Amino acid sequence: MDKFVKIVIRTVSGIVFAAALAASVWLGYASVFIGQTPDDNDITPVSYTDIDSSNTTEFDDSLPTEETVNKKFVRITTNTYLRKKSSYNSEHIALLDKGTECSYLDENEDYYNILCDDGKNGWVLKERSELFEKDVVITHIPKNPIGDPFPMTDTKEGDDLGEIFKSYGTVGASLAIIKDGKVAYHYEYGYANKEKADNKISITENTKYRIASVSKVFTSMLAMAEVEDGKLDLDAKLSDLFGFNFYNPKYPNTPVTMRMLLTHTAGFSGKEGLYSQPLNVVASGEDYYIYKPGNGFYYSNLGMGIAGAAVEKASNQTISQYARDRFLQPMGIDASYDASYLSDKSLVADCYNNGSLKRSNEALTRAIERKNGKPGDVYYLGQGGLLISSVDLAKISTVLLNDGKYEGKQYLSHDSVEQMLTVHPVNTKTKYEQCIGIRKYTDLIGDRDMYYHTGSYYGIYALMAIDPNDKSGVIVITSGAHSTREDNTIFEVCNAVLNYCYDGIL
Repeated sequence: MDKFVKIVIRTVSGIVFAAALAASVWLGYASVFIGQTPDDNDITPVSYTDIDSSNTTEFDDSLPTEETVNKKFVRITTNTYLRKKSSYNSEHIALLDKGTECSYLDENEDYYNILCDDGKNGWVLKERSELFEKDVVITHIPKNPIGDPFPMTDTKEGDDLGEIFKSYGTVGASLAIIKDGKVAYHYEYGYANKEKADNKISITENTKYRIASVSKVFTSMLAMAEVEDGKLDLDAKLSDLFGFNFYNPKYPNTPVTMRMLLTHTAGFSGKEGLYSQPLNVVASGEDYYIYKPGNGFYYSNLGMGIAGAAVEKASNQTISQYARDRFLQPMGIDASYDASYLSDKSLVADCYNNGSLKRSNEALTRAIERKNGKPGDVYYLGQGGLLISSVDLAKISTVLLNDGKYEGKQYLSHDSVEQMLTVHPVNTKTKYEQCIGIRKYTDLIGDRDMYYHTGSYYGIYALMAIDPNDKSGVIVITSGAHSTREDNTIFEVCNAVLNYCYDGIL
Protein backbone atom coordinates (compact mmCIF):
# COMPACT_ATOMS: atom_id res chain seq x y z
CA MET A 1 0.00 0.00 0.00
CA ASP A 2 2.78 2.38 0.93
CA LYS A 3 4.44 1.57 -2.36
CA PHE A 4 1.23 2.33 -4.32
CA VAL A 5 0.73 5.68 -2.51
CA LYS A 6 4.26 6.70 -3.33
CA ILE A 7 3.69 5.94 -7.05
CA VAL A 8 0.46 8.00 -7.08
CA ILE A 9 2.13 10.93 -5.34
CA ARG A 10 5.05 10.89 -7.80
CA THR A 11 2.62 10.75 -10.77
CA VAL A 12 0.49 13.64 -9.51
CA SER A 13 3.57 15.71 -8.73
CA GLY A 14 4.83 15.13 -12.25
CA ILE A 15 1.55 16.23 -13.76
CA VAL A 16 1.42 19.36 -11.59
CA PHE A 17 5.01 20.23 -12.47
CA ALA A 18 4.36 19.77 -16.19
CA ALA A 19 1.24 21.91 -15.98
CA ALA A 20 3.10 24.62 -14.11
CA LEU A 21 5.91 24.54 -16.62
CA ALA A 22 3.46 24.78 -19.54
CA ALA A 23 1.66 27.70 -17.90
CA SER A 24 4.94 29.46 -17.30
CA VAL A 25 6.00 29.04 -20.91
CA TRP A 26 2.60 30.25 -22.20
CA LEU A 27 2.63 33.31 -19.95
CA GLY A 28 6.15 34.18 -21.00
CA TYR A 29 5.28 33.80 -24.69
CA ALA A 30 2.03 35.72 -24.34
CA SER A 31 3.75 38.57 -22.54
CA VAL A 32 5.74 39.29 -25.70
CA PHE A 33 2.49 40.18 -27.48
CA ILE A 34 0.06 41.20 -24.70
CA GLY A 35 2.55 43.51 -23.04
CA GLN A 36 3.16 45.38 -26.32
CA THR A 37 -0.27 45.47 -27.89
CA PRO A 38 -1.20 49.14 -28.39
CA ASP A 39 -4.32 50.50 -26.72
CA ASP A 40 -5.97 53.91 -26.97
CA ASN A 41 -3.10 55.53 -25.06
CA ASP A 42 -0.25 53.74 -26.82
CA ILE A 43 -0.02 53.82 -30.60
CA THR A 44 3.52 52.43 -30.80
CA PRO A 45 3.55 49.56 -33.35
CA VAL A 46 4.19 46.01 -32.13
CA SER A 47 7.83 44.94 -32.35
CA TYR A 48 8.66 41.36 -33.20
CA THR A 49 12.40 41.66 -32.80
CA ASP A 50 12.39 39.58 -29.61
CA ILE A 51 10.79 36.69 -31.50
CA ASP A 52 12.75 36.68 -34.76
CA SER A 53 15.45 39.30 -35.14
CA SER A 54 16.20 38.08 -38.65
CA ASN A 55 12.75 39.16 -39.89
CA THR A 56 12.62 42.82 -38.81
CA THR A 57 10.56 45.07 -41.11
CA GLU A 58 11.23 48.83 -41.34
CA PHE A 59 8.58 51.14 -42.75
CA ASP A 60 9.73 54.26 -44.65
CA ASP A 61 7.15 57.05 -44.64
CA SER A 62 9.14 58.86 -47.34
CA LEU A 63 7.81 56.37 -49.90
CA PRO A 64 4.62 57.00 -51.88
CA THR A 65 1.55 54.99 -50.95
CA GLU A 66 -1.24 53.85 -53.25
CA GLU A 67 -4.95 53.94 -52.59
CA THR A 68 -7.89 52.74 -54.65
CA VAL A 69 -10.79 55.19 -54.66
CA ASN A 70 -14.17 55.15 -56.34
CA LYS A 71 -14.78 58.16 -58.59
CA LYS A 72 -17.76 59.31 -60.65
CA PHE A 73 -17.61 59.74 -64.42
CA VAL A 74 -20.08 60.67 -67.15
CA ARG A 75 -20.26 58.70 -70.42
CA ILE A 76 -21.83 60.30 -73.51
CA THR A 77 -24.48 57.92 -74.95
CA THR A 78 -25.43 59.99 -77.99
CA ASN A 79 -23.46 62.66 -79.82
CA THR A 80 -24.26 65.87 -78.00
CA TYR A 81 -23.11 69.39 -77.27
CA LEU A 82 -21.13 70.48 -74.24
CA ARG A 83 -22.85 73.68 -73.12
CA LYS A 84 -21.48 76.63 -71.21
CA LYS A 85 -24.51 76.73 -68.90
CA SER A 86 -27.21 74.27 -67.88
CA SER A 87 -29.84 75.57 -70.26
CA TYR A 88 -30.88 74.40 -73.71
CA ASN A 89 -30.15 77.71 -75.43
CA SER A 90 -26.74 78.06 -73.78
CA GLU A 91 -23.60 78.64 -75.86
CA HIS A 92 -21.99 75.47 -77.24
CA ILE A 93 -18.43 74.79 -76.09
CA ALA A 94 -17.80 71.57 -78.03
CA LEU A 95 -19.45 68.63 -79.75
CA LEU A 96 -18.87 65.42 -77.78
CA ASP A 97 -18.88 62.06 -79.54
CA LYS A 98 -20.76 59.01 -78.30
CA GLY A 99 -18.61 57.04 -75.88
CA THR A 100 -16.64 60.04 -74.59
CA GLU A 101 -15.93 59.75 -70.86
CA CYS A 102 -15.43 62.83 -68.67
CA SER A 103 -14.98 63.55 -64.98
CA TYR A 104 -18.20 64.22 -63.06
CA LEU A 105 -18.29 67.53 -61.16
CA ASP A 106 -21.90 68.33 -60.31
CA GLU A 107 -25.50 67.97 -61.51
CA ASN A 108 -28.96 69.48 -61.44
CA GLU A 109 -32.31 68.11 -62.51
CA ASP A 110 -31.56 67.87 -66.24
CA TYR A 111 -27.77 68.30 -66.68
CA TYR A 112 -24.40 66.93 -65.58
CA ASN A 113 -21.51 69.33 -65.06
CA ILE A 114 -18.39 67.62 -66.44
CA LEU A 115 -14.69 68.19 -67.10
CA CYS A 116 -13.25 66.76 -70.32
CA ASP A 117 -9.70 65.50 -70.83
CA ASP A 118 -8.84 68.51 -72.99
CA GLY A 119 -9.76 70.87 -70.13
CA LYS A 120 -13.17 71.95 -71.43
CA ASN A 121 -15.69 72.34 -68.62
CA GLY A 122 -19.46 72.54 -69.17
CA TRP A 123 -22.88 70.90 -69.01
CA VAL A 124 -24.45 67.97 -70.90
CA LEU A 125 -28.05 66.72 -70.92
CA LYS A 126 -28.64 63.73 -68.67
CA GLU A 127 -30.84 62.15 -71.34
CA ARG A 128 -27.81 62.01 -73.66
CA SER A 129 -25.36 60.68 -71.10
CA GLU A 130 -25.04 58.33 -68.16
CA LEU A 131 -23.40 58.53 -64.75
CA PHE A 132 -21.18 55.66 -63.67
CA GLU A 133 -18.46 54.90 -61.16
CA LYS A 134 -15.15 53.12 -61.41
CA ASP A 135 -12.18 52.43 -59.18
CA VAL A 136 -9.13 54.58 -59.78
CA VAL A 137 -5.72 53.94 -58.23
CA ILE A 138 -4.20 57.11 -56.79
CA THR A 139 -0.81 57.64 -55.17
CA HIS A 140 -0.25 59.89 -52.17
CA ILE A 141 2.96 61.89 -52.19
CA PRO A 142 5.27 61.23 -49.23
CA LYS A 143 5.25 63.63 -46.31
CA ASN A 144 9.02 63.61 -45.93
CA PRO A 145 10.63 63.67 -49.38
CA ILE A 146 14.32 62.85 -49.58
CA GLY A 147 16.88 63.26 -52.32
CA ASP A 148 15.66 64.51 -55.68
CA PRO A 149 12.29 66.24 -56.01
CA PHE A 150 9.45 63.72 -55.94
CA PRO A 151 7.30 63.73 -59.12
CA MET A 152 3.60 64.17 -58.40
CA THR A 153 2.29 63.21 -61.85
CA ASP A 154 0.81 59.86 -60.75
CA THR A 155 -0.45 60.94 -57.34
CA LYS A 156 -3.78 62.05 -55.94
CA GLU A 157 -2.31 65.52 -55.62
CA GLY A 158 -1.27 65.30 -59.25
CA ASP A 159 -4.83 64.38 -60.23
CA ASP A 160 -6.12 67.40 -58.31
CA LEU A 161 -3.60 69.70 -59.95
CA GLY A 162 -4.52 68.32 -63.36
CA GLU A 163 -8.16 69.19 -62.69
CA ILE A 164 -7.15 72.73 -61.75
CA PHE A 165 -5.09 73.22 -64.90
CA LYS A 166 -7.87 71.78 -67.07
CA SER A 167 -10.41 74.16 -65.58
CA TYR A 168 -8.31 77.13 -66.77
CA GLY A 169 -7.83 75.83 -70.31
CA THR A 170 -4.12 75.24 -69.75
CA VAL A 171 -2.14 73.90 -72.71
CA GLY A 172 0.89 72.89 -70.64
CA ALA A 173 2.34 73.66 -67.21
CA SER A 174 5.16 72.94 -64.81
CA LEU A 175 5.10 73.17 -61.02
CA ALA A 176 7.89 72.99 -58.45
CA ILE A 177 7.31 73.09 -54.69
CA ILE A 178 9.88 74.16 -52.11
CA LYS A 179 9.65 72.69 -48.61
CA ASP A 180 12.06 73.34 -45.73
CA GLY A 181 14.37 75.23 -48.08
CA LYS A 182 14.67 72.41 -50.64
CA VAL A 183 12.95 71.62 -53.90
CA ALA A 184 10.66 68.80 -52.76
CA TYR A 185 8.14 68.07 -55.52
CA HIS A 186 7.58 68.70 -59.19
CA TYR A 187 4.59 68.22 -61.50
CA GLU A 188 4.10 68.46 -65.25
CA TYR A 189 0.91 68.82 -67.27
CA GLY A 190 -0.02 68.98 -70.94
CA TYR A 191 2.03 70.02 -73.94
CA ALA A 192 5.05 72.15 -74.79
CA ASN A 193 4.01 71.87 -78.45
CA LYS A 194 0.55 70.66 -79.44
CA GLU A 195 0.79 71.48 -83.15
CA LYS A 196 2.47 68.23 -84.19
CA ALA A 197 -0.56 66.03 -84.79
CA ASP A 198 1.32 62.73 -84.76
CA ASN A 199 3.98 63.67 -82.25
CA LYS A 200 2.87 66.27 -79.74
CA ILE A 201 5.63 67.29 -77.33
CA SER A 202 4.65 66.77 -73.70
CA ILE A 203 5.84 68.93 -70.83
CA THR A 204 8.66 67.28 -68.86
CA GLU A 205 10.70 68.18 -65.82
CA ASN A 206 13.29 69.68 -68.19
CA THR A 207 10.90 71.84 -70.24
CA LYS A 208 11.97 75.47 -70.24
CA TYR A 209 9.83 78.55 -70.62
CA ARG A 210 10.44 82.20 -71.24
CA ILE A 211 9.36 83.26 -67.76
CA ALA A 212 8.83 86.92 -68.65
CA SER A 213 8.87 89.32 -65.70
CA VAL A 214 9.82 86.67 -63.15
CA SER A 215 13.25 87.16 -64.78
CA LYS A 216 13.47 90.44 -62.86
CA VAL A 217 14.09 88.55 -59.61
CA PHE A 218 17.13 86.74 -61.02
CA THR A 219 18.43 89.90 -62.71
CA SER A 220 18.31 91.57 -59.29
CA MET A 221 20.21 88.65 -57.75
CA LEU A 222 22.91 89.10 -60.42
CA ALA A 223 23.13 92.79 -59.53
CA MET A 224 23.50 92.00 -55.81
CA ALA A 225 26.24 89.48 -56.63
CA GLU A 226 28.13 92.19 -58.50
CA VAL A 227 27.79 94.48 -55.50
CA GLU A 228 29.42 91.75 -53.39
CA ASP A 229 32.13 91.25 -56.01
CA GLY A 230 32.95 94.97 -55.92
CA LYS A 231 31.85 95.54 -59.51
CA LEU A 232 28.70 97.56 -58.85
CA ASP A 233 27.41 100.18 -56.42
CA LEU A 234 23.63 100.36 -56.01
CA ASP A 235 23.69 104.04 -55.14
CA ALA A 236 26.35 105.32 -57.53
CA LYS A 237 25.46 107.31 -60.63
CA LEU A 238 24.73 105.09 -63.62
CA SER A 239 26.42 107.80 -65.67
CA ASP A 240 29.72 106.84 -64.07
CA LEU A 241 29.26 103.19 -65.04
CA PHE A 242 28.21 103.75 -68.65
CA GLY A 243 30.17 106.88 -69.50
CA PHE A 244 27.13 108.87 -70.66
CA ASN A 245 24.41 110.78 -68.85
CA PHE A 246 21.49 109.05 -67.12
CA TYR A 247 18.94 111.63 -65.99
CA ASN A 248 15.57 113.14 -66.76
CA PRO A 249 16.32 116.37 -68.71
CA LYS A 250 13.73 118.14 -66.56
CA TYR A 251 15.79 117.24 -63.46
CA PRO A 252 19.43 117.29 -64.65
CA ASN A 253 20.80 117.37 -61.10
CA THR A 254 19.04 114.15 -60.01
CA PRO A 255 21.08 111.12 -61.13
CA VAL A 256 19.62 107.69 -61.83
CA THR A 257 21.03 104.83 -59.74
CA MET A 258 20.93 101.04 -59.90
CA ARG A 259 18.81 100.89 -56.75
CA MET A 260 16.17 103.03 -58.49
CA LEU A 261 16.10 100.66 -61.46
CA LEU A 262 15.70 97.58 -59.25
CA THR A 263 12.84 99.14 -57.24
CA HIS A 264 11.01 100.74 -60.21
CA THR A 265 11.59 104.24 -58.88
CA ALA A 266 13.88 105.59 -61.61
CA GLY A 267 10.96 107.20 -63.44
CA PHE A 268 11.38 105.32 -66.73
CA SER A 269 8.23 104.83 -68.77
CA GLY A 270 7.01 101.86 -70.75
CA LYS A 271 7.26 103.58 -74.13
CA GLU A 272 6.67 101.20 -77.03
CA GLY A 273 9.37 100.61 -79.63
CA LEU A 274 12.12 102.05 -77.50
CA TYR A 275 14.43 99.02 -77.64
CA SER A 276 15.46 99.97 -81.17
CA GLN A 277 17.10 103.14 -79.86
CA PRO A 278 20.73 103.21 -78.66
CA LEU A 279 20.86 103.16 -74.86
CA ASN A 280 22.66 106.53 -74.66
CA VAL A 281 19.64 108.11 -76.40
CA VAL A 282 17.15 106.52 -74.00
CA ALA A 283 19.30 107.31 -70.93
CA SER A 284 18.64 111.05 -71.09
CA GLY A 285 15.69 111.29 -73.47
CA GLU A 286 12.78 113.28 -72.13
CA ASP A 287 10.26 110.94 -73.81
CA TYR A 288 11.41 108.03 -71.65
CA TYR A 289 10.76 109.56 -68.22
CA ILE A 290 7.48 110.27 -66.45
CA TYR A 291 8.65 111.79 -63.14
CA LYS A 292 11.71 112.89 -61.21
CA PRO A 293 14.04 109.89 -60.58
CA GLY A 294 13.55 108.45 -57.11
CA ASN A 295 10.37 110.45 -56.55
CA GLY A 296 7.68 107.87 -57.26
CA PHE A 297 6.87 104.33 -58.37
CA TYR A 298 6.14 103.12 -61.90
CA TYR A 299 6.51 99.45 -62.83
CA SER A 300 8.94 99.67 -65.73
CA ASN A 301 10.16 96.93 -68.04
CA LEU A 302 12.49 99.50 -69.55
CA GLY A 303 14.08 100.25 -66.18
CA MET A 304 14.75 96.60 -65.41
CA GLY A 305 16.03 96.05 -68.94
CA ILE A 306 18.57 98.82 -68.32
CA ALA A 307 19.46 97.10 -65.05
CA GLY A 308 20.37 94.01 -67.11
CA ALA A 309 22.57 96.19 -69.29
CA ALA A 310 24.24 97.56 -66.13
CA VAL A 311 24.96 93.97 -65.01
CA GLU A 312 26.72 93.46 -68.35
CA LYS A 313 28.64 96.73 -68.15
CA ALA A 314 29.86 96.06 -64.61
CA SER A 315 31.06 92.53 -65.35
CA ASN A 316 32.21 93.20 -68.94
CA GLN A 317 30.29 90.05 -69.90
CA THR A 318 26.92 89.48 -71.47
CA ILE A 319 24.21 88.90 -68.90
CA SER A 320 24.01 85.24 -69.99
CA GLN A 321 27.76 84.79 -69.53
CA TYR A 322 27.79 86.36 -66.09
CA ALA A 323 24.70 84.42 -64.99
CA ARG A 324 26.28 81.18 -66.22
CA ASP A 325 29.60 81.75 -64.44
CA ARG A 326 28.28 83.21 -61.17
CA PHE A 327 25.18 81.06 -60.56
CA LEU A 328 23.93 78.65 -63.19
CA GLN A 329 26.92 76.46 -63.97
CA PRO A 330 28.02 76.00 -60.33
CA MET A 331 24.41 75.17 -59.39
CA GLY A 332 24.07 72.64 -62.22
CA ILE A 333 21.32 74.64 -63.91
CA ASP A 334 20.78 74.72 -67.68
CA ALA A 335 19.18 78.13 -68.27
CA SER A 336 19.98 81.39 -70.01
CA TYR A 337 18.72 84.75 -71.21
CA ASP A 338 20.13 83.78 -74.62
CA ALA A 339 19.01 80.42 -76.04
CA SER A 340 22.38 79.86 -77.72
CA TYR A 341 23.79 78.99 -74.27
CA LEU A 342 21.24 76.19 -73.66
CA SER A 343 22.31 72.57 -74.01
CA ASP A 344 19.14 71.74 -75.98
CA LYS A 345 17.03 74.54 -77.46
CA SER A 346 14.24 72.10 -78.37
CA LEU A 347 13.30 71.97 -74.66
CA VAL A 348 11.82 75.49 -74.80
CA ALA A 349 8.00 75.44 -74.80
CA ASP A 350 5.88 77.31 -77.34
CA CYS A 351 3.57 80.11 -76.19
CA TYR A 352 -0.19 79.69 -76.58
CA ASN A 353 -2.74 82.46 -76.15
CA ASN A 354 -6.32 81.19 -75.71
CA GLY A 355 -5.18 77.87 -77.15
CA SER A 356 -3.63 79.36 -80.30
CA LEU A 357 0.09 79.38 -81.03
CA LYS A 358 1.56 82.86 -80.56
CA ARG A 359 5.32 82.29 -80.21
CA SER A 360 6.99 79.13 -81.48
CA ASN A 361 10.08 77.44 -80.11
CA GLU A 362 11.96 78.68 -83.17
CA ALA A 363 10.98 82.31 -82.49
CA LEU A 364 11.87 82.05 -78.80
CA THR A 365 15.28 80.48 -79.39
CA ARG A 366 16.39 82.51 -82.40
CA ALA A 367 19.95 83.73 -81.96
CA ILE A 368 20.30 87.26 -80.63
CA GLU A 369 22.22 89.38 -83.12
CA ARG A 370 24.57 91.71 -81.27
CA LYS A 371 26.22 93.06 -84.45
CA ASN A 372 29.58 94.04 -82.99
CA GLY A 373 27.89 95.23 -79.80
CA LYS A 374 29.65 95.24 -76.45
CA PRO A 375 28.39 94.17 -73.02
CA GLY A 376 26.00 96.85 -71.86
CA ASP A 377 24.65 97.78 -75.30
CA VAL A 378 21.64 95.42 -75.16
CA TYR A 379 18.90 96.40 -72.73
CA TYR A 380 15.98 94.10 -73.60
CA LEU A 381 16.85 90.90 -71.72
CA GLY A 382 17.06 91.61 -67.99
CA GLN A 383 13.38 92.46 -67.67
CA GLY A 384 11.94 89.25 -69.08
CA GLY A 385 14.22 87.10 -71.21
CA LEU A 386 15.22 84.23 -68.92
CA LEU A 387 14.61 80.72 -70.32
CA ILE A 388 14.41 78.18 -67.49
CA SER A 389 12.48 75.20 -66.10
CA SER A 390 10.27 75.43 -63.03
CA VAL A 391 12.53 73.08 -61.02
CA ASP A 392 15.63 75.13 -61.84
CA LEU A 393 13.83 78.38 -61.02
CA ALA A 394 12.88 76.81 -57.69
CA LYS A 395 16.56 76.00 -57.04
CA ILE A 396 17.44 79.65 -57.62
CA SER A 397 14.60 80.68 -55.31
CA THR A 398 16.02 78.59 -52.47
CA VAL A 399 19.04 80.91 -52.40
CA LEU A 400 16.72 83.60 -51.05
CA LEU A 401 15.31 81.18 -48.46
CA ASN A 402 18.60 79.75 -47.20
CA ASP A 403 20.51 82.91 -46.36
CA GLY A 404 22.16 82.99 -49.77
CA LYS A 405 23.16 79.31 -49.93
CA TYR A 406 22.36 76.42 -52.24
CA GLU A 407 23.47 72.92 -51.24
CA GLY A 408 25.90 74.39 -48.72
CA LYS A 409 27.62 76.82 -51.13
CA GLN A 410 27.25 80.57 -50.65
CA TYR A 411 25.94 82.40 -53.72
CA LEU A 412 24.74 85.60 -52.05
CA SER A 413 25.68 87.06 -48.68
CA HIS A 414 23.27 87.40 -45.77
CA ASP A 415 23.32 91.17 -46.31
CA SER A 416 22.41 90.86 -50.00
CA VAL A 417 19.45 88.59 -49.28
CA GLU A 418 18.29 90.87 -46.48
CA GLN A 419 18.48 93.90 -48.77
CA MET A 420 16.49 92.13 -51.49
CA LEU A 421 13.72 91.22 -49.04
CA THR A 422 13.52 94.68 -47.42
CA VAL A 423 10.55 96.82 -48.44
CA HIS A 424 11.52 100.00 -50.27
CA PRO A 425 9.80 103.11 -48.84
CA VAL A 426 7.63 103.95 -51.83
CA ASN A 427 3.88 103.97 -52.39
CA THR A 428 3.11 101.44 -55.14
CA LYS A 429 -0.62 102.31 -55.06
CA THR A 430 -1.24 98.56 -55.09
CA LYS A 431 -1.71 95.86 -52.45
CA TYR A 432 1.92 94.79 -52.67
CA GLU A 433 5.09 96.50 -51.46
CA GLN A 434 8.19 96.79 -53.62
CA CYS A 435 11.55 95.33 -52.64
CA ILE A 436 14.68 94.92 -54.76
CA GLY A 437 13.45 93.01 -57.79
CA ILE A 438 10.63 91.28 -55.90
CA ARG A 439 7.34 92.18 -54.21
CA LYS A 440 6.06 91.59 -50.70
CA TYR A 441 2.38 90.86 -50.11
CA THR A 442 0.99 90.77 -46.56
CA ASP A 443 -1.44 87.92 -45.88
CA LEU A 444 -1.20 86.56 -49.41
CA ILE A 445 -2.07 83.02 -48.27
CA GLY A 446 -3.91 83.13 -44.96
CA ASP A 447 -1.67 85.12 -42.66
CA ARG A 448 1.50 84.43 -44.64
CA ASP A 449 3.60 87.41 -45.69
CA MET A 450 5.04 86.22 -48.99
CA TYR A 451 7.49 87.50 -51.56
CA TYR A 452 6.50 86.95 -55.16
CA HIS A 453 6.70 87.98 -58.79
CA THR A 454 4.46 87.25 -61.75
CA GLY A 455 5.21 87.04 -65.44
CA SER A 456 3.26 86.92 -68.71
CA TYR A 457 4.38 86.60 -72.31
CA TYR A 458 2.03 85.78 -75.22
CA GLY A 459 0.04 83.28 -73.16
CA ILE A 460 2.76 82.14 -70.78
CA TYR A 461 1.76 82.88 -67.19
CA ALA A 462 4.28 82.42 -64.42
CA LEU A 463 4.53 82.83 -60.66
CA MET A 464 7.37 82.62 -58.19
CA ALA A 465 6.17 82.85 -54.55
CA ILE A 466 8.27 82.18 -51.44
CA ASP A 467 7.82 82.39 -47.66
CA PRO A 468 11.13 82.90 -45.82
CA ASN A 469 9.48 82.17 -42.45
CA ASP A 470 9.19 78.43 -43.09
CA LYS A 471 11.41 78.29 -46.20
CA SER A 472 8.57 77.23 -48.49
CA GLY A 473 7.63 78.26 -51.98
CA VAL A 474 5.73 77.53 -55.18
CA ILE A 475 6.88 77.99 -58.77
CA VAL A 476 4.22 77.55 -61.47
CA ILE A 477 4.61 78.27 -65.18
CA THR A 478 2.14 77.60 -67.99
CA SER A 479 2.67 77.49 -71.75
CA GLY A 480 -0.80 78.99 -72.13
CA ALA A 481 -3.97 79.38 -70.05
CA HIS A 482 -6.77 81.83 -69.25
CA SER A 483 -5.31 85.28 -68.64
CA THR A 484 -7.57 86.71 -65.91
CA ARG A 485 -5.81 88.11 -62.83
CA GLU A 486 -6.92 87.93 -59.21
CA ASP A 487 -7.10 91.02 -56.99
CA ASN A 488 -3.59 90.19 -55.74
CA THR A 489 -2.29 90.72 -59.34
CA ILE A 490 -1.56 86.98 -59.72
CA PHE A 491 -3.07 85.19 -62.72
CA GLU A 492 -6.02 83.02 -61.69
CA VAL A 493 -4.52 79.69 -62.75
CA CYS A 494 -1.30 80.39 -60.85
CA ASN A 495 -3.22 81.63 -57.84
CA ALA A 496 -5.41 78.50 -57.74
CA VAL A 497 -2.34 76.25 -57.82
CA LEU A 498 -0.60 78.36 -55.18
CA ASN A 499 -3.57 78.05 -52.82
CA TYR A 500 -3.90 74.31 -53.43
CA CYS A 501 -0.23 73.73 -52.65
CA TYR A 502 -0.37 75.64 -49.38
CA ASP A 503 -3.69 74.12 -48.36
CA GLY A 504 -2.95 70.50 -49.19
CA ILE A 505 0.79 69.94 -49.58
CA LEU A 506 2.83 72.48 -47.63
